[in-house]
Amino acid sequence: MTVQDAGSAAIAVVGASVRGTSVVERLIASAPELLGETRLIIHLIDPHPPGSGRIWRAGQSSRLIMNTVAAQSTLFTDETVACDGPLRPGPSLAEWCAMVTRDPSTIGTDVAAQELADVLAEAAGTRDWSSPSRLLYGYYLRWCFARIVRDRPTNIDVRVHAARAVEVSPTTSGFTVLLDDGGEVAVAAVVLALGWLPRDDTPGHPRVVSPGNPIDQDLGPIGAGDSVAIRGLGMGFFDTLSQLTEQRGGRFVPTADGSHRYEASGREPRLIAGSSRGVPYRAKPQFGAVPFFPEQRILRAAIDELRGRRPLDFNLDILPLIERDAAFDYYATLGRVSPASVRDLDGLLRGIRESRRPVDELVDAHLREGSDRLSLDAAARPLTEEDPAAPIDEAVARAVRRDIAEAERGAASPLKMALHSYAAARSALIPLVEFGGLDPASFADYRRFLAVAASFGSGPPLRRARDLVAAHDAGLVRFAGPGFAARPNDDGIGVGADRMAEIETDWLVEAWLPAPTAVRTGEPLVTALVAAGLARPWRFPDGRPSDALDIVPANGGLVSVDGSPTPGIFSVGVPHEDIRVFTIIAPVPGTNSSVLRETDAAARAALRVAAAAANVERSVSP
Repeated sequence: MTVQDAGSAAIAVVGASVRGTSVVERLIASAPELLGETRLIIHLIDPHPPGSGRIWRAGQSSRLIMNTVAAQSTLFTDETVACDGPLRPGPSLAEWCAMVTRDPSTIGTDVAAQELADVLAEAAGTRDWSSPSRLLYGYYLRWCFARIVRDRPTNIDVRVHAARAVEVSPTTSGFTVLLDDGGEVAVAAVVLALGWLPRDDTPGHPRVVSPGNPIDQDLGPIGAGDSVAIRGLGMGFFDTLSQLTEQRGGRFVPTADGSHRYEASGREPRLIAGSSRGVPYRAKPQFGAVPFFPEQRILRAAIDELRGRRPLDFNLDILPLIERDAAFDYYATLGRVSPASVRDLDGLLRGIRESRRPVDELVDAHLREGSDRLSLDAAARPLTEEDPAAPIDEAVARAVRRDIAEAERGAASPLKMALHSYAAARSALIPLVEFGGLDPASFADYRRFLAVAASFGSGPPLRRARDLVAAHDAGLVRFAGPGFAARPNDDGIGVGADRMAEIETDWLVEAWLPAPTAVRTGEPLVTALVAAGLARPWRFPDGRPSDALDIVPANGGLVSVDGSPTPGIFSVGVPHEDIRVFTIIAPVPGTNSSVLRETDAAARAALRVAAAAANVERSVSP
């Protein structure tokens, strides 16, 4: 049993990936102000290595890639982060790659030599706009943790516990954290950074690969030539495609025209892919530079006024502004790349931005050809452009090819610029939606927006979309289309869709992640906290329970069963998605990162609790 040292302050951080590591960094940054010379002991609890945690751990394939470019990944605060704690700048992932390329010794050597060589080679080839492997990102995160600990003041001790926290019990001086290896840690405060919560209601079947992170899904039993249904066409699908093709010895080979050709190894199964929408997430535009952040002139100009009259109706108060911003960027791009298409471009853009006239009316007065008109509905449902009598496999393949052509145009594609704006609105509207900002009846509309925005902006890098077309052309992938349904049975999996008759497959791979929920979670610590009354699910203003753990807005303090704050326990990240919203993002430099503001506030609140427990009397600013 670990006992809190006399005269010291102790804090437990549960979870050692991105947010947990950030909490440690924020604790160390603010400790001199809030604790002075008092000794601080930080207990970091996670069965996986600190920094990378489980998701970004070493040993995974370098073919599993991130959904964010290297220059837009960081763990450190910069001058844009509006937090109370001190700013402690550090390198982005892209800057770190340049650093370790200059001096490979800084990366560390605690891994297999071949993996280390592969990581250093990837770092050397990484540019600001590269989509790095998750393996490389994990090395960056572990380096961040090592630097954070190395640069700490001498009165701060960081102790890593390679175990899982399963229970937190109040004591007269704080809490005891019980670990799954039988150990205990006595602390004054606890900060939870649990990440994506597992669920306890996922059915099992011997021929079904259950939902999960790709590195945790076992695809080994799937044999060459087996028929495999894949449910989900987002990033998990592209990871599954990679693991069942190039990770089995196949090769995606670029051709002279920019497309890809697949060279099979003979070890591949046959894939049938579908989802409720039936079409893969759209490829990211090829900018040839770090993606820019859309201005969203209309939405951002209205935020202060909208905040003043929360709760809002999403479809009436917010969505029209998002759509006008998307239209602005679409027609601004159209006028730039095809000036003859628009009459009085400045007048059209001014009307979209400043008037209340419907965009369609403005477009009618300014657009020369109806075929140049933006339709966000058609973008969300690209199969509407196809003949409903056409074979669905061919229809989906054509939709993917059209999207690739738009992505290849990059910033010269009016459609991609509109969708880029639409998807980026997810972060801009956080202050409007968080902590009950929507009328409860319209929260479902917000979730539908998130699904569409994800299909527009959270898709794969362009090369992955080209890989998909190559695998389809090679006869390895068949598209089932929308309305995908799977029915496990004793002999295999019955699979069908709206426009595909049911067939039998050997396997089903669930290439999606179910939403985390505090109610049906497989995380024993959350279950124990709720059972003990130390935490509760957040409820919508109409009383309906949400999937999120309830927290105090200012600092992430857990809310107990009776509605009062639970003193000394704080929580950050994905378990609060319905209340804090858009928590799936990682810190991005230069954006006043909501992640870093969240971890800073929780860390400082925990330090204040620890200071009081250690009888530290200091006059500090809030």
